[in-house]
Amino acid sequence: MLPSAYGRRLAVVGVTIGLIVSSLVACNAILGVEDVRLRRSRDAGEEEEEPIVEPDPDDEDAEPPTRPNVLQVALGEQHSCARKPDGTVRCWGDDLQGQTGSGGPADGGLVLTPRAVDGVDDATDIASGRNHTCVTHRTGKLSCWGYNLDGQLGNGESANRKATPVEVVGITNAFAVAAGGNFSCALRGSGSVACWGGNGSGQLGKGDQAPSTTPVAVPGITGAVAIAAGQAHACAVASSGSVSCWGDGANGQLGSGQAVSSSSPVAVDNLTDAVTVAAAERSTCAVTRSGSVLCWGANELGQLGTGAANASPNPAPIVVANLSDATSIWTGRNHACAVRRTGAVVCWGAGARGQLGDGQPRPDAGGTQASPVTVSGIQTAIGVGAGGDHSCAPTKNDAIVCWGANERGQLGNATTTSELSPVSVQGYP
Repeated sequence: MLPSAYGRRLAVVGVTIGLIVSSLVACNAILGVEDVRLRRSRDAGEEEEEPIVEPDPDDEDAEPPTRPNVLQVALGEQHSCARKPDGTVRCWGDDLQGQTGSGGPADGGLVLTPRAVDGVDDATDIASGRNHTCVTHRTGKLSCWGYNLDGQLGNGESANRKATPVEVVGITNAFAVAAGGNFSCALRGSGSVACWGGNGSGQLGKGDQAPSTTPVAVPGITGAVAIAAGQAHACAVASSGSVSCWGDGANGQLGSGQAVSSSSPVAVDNLTDAVTVAAAERSTCAVTRSGSVLCWGANELGQLGTGAANASPNPAPIVVANLSDATSIWTGRNHACAVRRTGAVVCWGAGARGQLGDGQPRPDAGGTQASPVTVSGIQTAIGVGAGGDHSCAPTKNDAIVCWGANERGQLGNATTTSELSPVSVQGYP
């Protein structure tokens, strides 16, 4: 996630309207309740209580949610990954922290073209954080790889990077995953959410700022259908269309109407028809059932897409200008991109590194672009992903194109040359 939010995906996680597409996370609503117990463990000879997530018995007999199985991308700060419909995953870009999952750093820590992630052949969802990536498996389990200083891999350890996937402890019914700056979250089949990793801003949503190297339940979240993780905040969409966020809110990115943080979920103001959400470094955006996009949080680089940048954050949702037919969305550090129903892609926000993809240089003032611009040459996108300062989109013909910063090979075209317009990722299709 970053400095920013990826994933998103961000894991993030996303969804489409009528079609769930590549870089977003969503599911059909299945009601359920997360059960958490306390496990006693010993550390340095002293007994302490560690909350862990227990399997949810309500999920054992639940009809599993369904969604189209399509090509999906997940972008970190300087690395990128893709999940193919056959369940295999390949990653490329910066590998200094093992974030490509391919067994260890390449020469100079760079992987310039896609490389298979060791042992993953049944992935059903994927999300990348700042320097780590996680996937859900057909079994309902999760695995993660990459940087682990704050326990963001969820395997009960911290400070140990992992160059190949390790299993997340205690979850057997994951449907979707989101990855943030130094933490991760899972959406379970019951519609509950569990998070793990760093928690300095309350981004685990459990009411305090204590980190956890294993998943802990986010109290009060049930019936969730989509999740997203930013730099230090996370959000969940309920089946009703309401959105709740938690964690860092200093720039209004929680959408509560105030620029304050919260270690427990708070409702986003006046948002009742969301279908997906994407969390950036200091801002958040959501797509509604009608296809409009609303954003909230920091806006000094035009991250909210309202047509005018503003040094003061906007702590409540505001409509993105001239965009009423979005099907999916994702956010990077300080930019956002959305797919339109036509298959075109539009982006807005920071554009100095080419991450907006319209071929235009923006060398000054962070490359501020306060309203959406059309990415060059894309007409058949099925999803979109945004990383630190780069973006990618999978297409209907199973190609992947990327644009923006490329100093660590995150565009996947065998170079380290940044691009103002999309270039093809090698090996796709």
